[in-house]
Amino acid sequence: MSQLWNQLDDQQIAETIRDSRANQLQSCRQRIALFKGLQTEIFEERILALEKIIQVVKSYIRSSSNSNNNSHTSPSSSPNLIDTSITTMTTNVLQQEEVEEDVVIGDEDENNSDYYNEQLFYYLLTILRLSVTCPYSDVRQSCKDFLSSLKKSSTANNNNNNNVPIPEPTYNSPSHFISLHDIFSLESNSSSSNQQQAVLYPRSTNLSLSPWSTYLHHNTSQQSFNSIPSIISDYTGGRCSDEYVRQMMIKTFIDEGRLANSFRILTFFPTFFEIYHITFTKIIKQPIGPLKRTWKSYLGIMVASEQQCQYLVSTMKMDFLYNGGDPNWLLGLDYVPNKLRTISRLVLKLSRQPWRVNSDDIQQLMIMNGGGTPFGADITWTRGELVQATVIIATFLGLSSFILGCGITPEIDMTGGFLIMSGKQQQQPIESELDLPTVYFNQSMENVVEDDRFHTDHGIGLGVSGVMIEKSTEELIQKLKIKKNEEREERTSKVMIDNSRHPPPLSTTEEHYNNRENLIFENLSRFIDLQSSQEIHLERFEKYHTEYNELLLGEYCFEDHGCDLVNHYLPGIGDDLVAEFNEAISITDWSIFHPVAEEVVDTSPLRNAIWYYTQKILGVIKEDYTYDDIHTYLNDRTTQYIDDLCMSPYKIQMDDWCNIGISLRPEEKCHVNLLIASARKQAVLCYSLYLISEN
Repeated sequence: MSQLWNQLDDQQIAETIRDSRANQLQSCRQRIALFKGLQTEIFEERILALEKIIQVVKSYIRSSSNSNNNSHTSPSSSPNLIDTSITTMTTNVLQQEEVEEDVVIGDEDENNSDYYNEQLFYYLLTILRLSVTCPYSDVRQSCKDFLSSLKKSSTANNNNNNNVPIPEPTYNSPSHFISLHDIFSLESNSSSSNQQQAVLYPRSTNLSLSPWSTYLHHNTSQQSFNSIPSIISDYTGGRCSDEYVRQMMIKTFIDEGRLANSFRILTFFPTFFEIYHITFTKIIKQPIGPLKRTWKSYLGIMVASEQQCQYLVSTMKMDFLYNGGDPNWLLGLDYVPNKLRTISRLVLKLSRQPWRVNSDDIQQLMIMNGGGTPFGADITWTRGELVQATVIIATFLGLSSFILGCGITPEIDMTGGFLIMSGKQQQQPIESELDLPTVYFNQSMENVVEDDRFHTDHGIGLGVSGVMIEKSTEELIQKLKIKKNEEREERTSKVMIDNSRHPPPLSTTEEHYNNRENLIFENLSRFIDLQSSQEIHLERFEKYHTEYNELLLGEYCFEDHGCDLVNHYLPGIGDDLVAEFNEAISITDWSIFHPVAEEVVDTSPLRNAIWYYTQKILGVIKEDYTYDDIHTYLNDRTTQYIDDLCMSPYKIQMDDWCNIGISLRPEEKCHVNLLIASARKQAVLCYSLYLISEN
């Protein structure tokens, strides 16, 4: 619509934007309400909702075509538009289509082809997403059939002016790093031929099997863990879910209206995901605490931008706009209230050097007064607001590490998640639906093409041989086994420990990565305080530095101190966070590398080493932990990976994923990432909450 703005004066532009946003908001609410009808377990209700959705889409197609060409034939008259199955399903409602069409699309927009095309594309994006990620097979298949028939009809028209731009997914897996063959299917084992096969995934140490599993196949070890049927229709993943995982995915879809790619990866850990989903919902979405929903979403955007996590920026922009956020704020920090802008410095410190956060940083936020500023508003942060803000900052710092470490791909309907193979026009992603029409960052996606780089998980690109990693893994397994039976003095006497080893230097300058994983599609620096960014550099914690000290967990830990402070201002969330941290470090399937081991392997020493090494990087020390264990269970490559994912998660690429240092299954690597992300989150909370409690 930018051509229209050039022809109007300032007042007309303001009025046009206001009217445009009102129409867009009305259309957005209508579309959300229509698709919400699919968020039900009742099959008949989903069929009725699909009928209405298809009817509305056809109305937009007709109106768009008529606006472009008055003599164009109505799409409903084309026998190729809807295949037989969809036509049969929608026969009854199509008879009233002419009457209801005027309700769907207002008379004032009849000549606005841009409006019709835009609304149509948002519907098609949502249908495309559901065709791939909806946990209900009837919805997936109906959406696929509709898009397929629409594509055939558009091709048959052979008229570029009336062709409907049909989006296609950019990626076929929720992760750049994990093949769809290794992802849990959207269907459960109760609907497959392997009904009696136990579903294996990490779970709490006190839960040996899924609570939904009733039978354990005694010959599981003879079956191929990654076996893939030769012919699969509606292929949604190579690993069959049990009923526990499937019901969790269904509940998530019903609650959220989407099954996000991050959720698909977290289904590797269903017991953790249940706790995490509750905690995240309370922190961001529920009206708990003094901060408004839009402020919480915008804080998430600020943190994700600093971490260079496009995935989270896109999802939180949509959350921000859908909950009434001012689109002008998305222009950058220069357009937000002073109070929100002042916390940007704290975001940078907690992200890059949390050990340098001091009382002055907290006091400046709590005593500032913005009287006389251009915004004319008080910019003082209360103690309760700061507690809530730091919980949000820590949450998104940890989540950024996990998402970037797992290479989670963009949502299908968001920036970077879709392609238009035939259309030349630029189409906006779903998160820009309620954004100002004058702002959009165009990025070419010509080089974003999916390939097959999932078939090996050993030693790509770093000169590490598969034999070396296999040997290292076997040695680690043996160490974990003898840990259970031998005294610590005997074990440590047999293990060479190099106390002089120092981690490799941490880069303090931003490197340019021109790889295809974790791409960025817009200017994220606008959400960062650039002046503070030049002063606050990414650095490594030094144990004996004169300007700061270690944070000893014996003096201040989250379970005994931070939890109570969080509960005081955010009732119940402190306890939820404790449960989340405990679950992250305790889940296991009692094996390593091999899904079915001949004997149980207690991996708790390895998990503890990852957790406490991550916090040691951040200057947080647990006095009663034996840090020699870190050198025992983590090799140089593994510690380097932890360093990068904790402090510079944007660096993680396929080569890093394939070279963690030990041979692990995809879900085990995700667990490593989860441990690092959770330990980082807890450490950041300890630093910030300790200082808030002292002021």
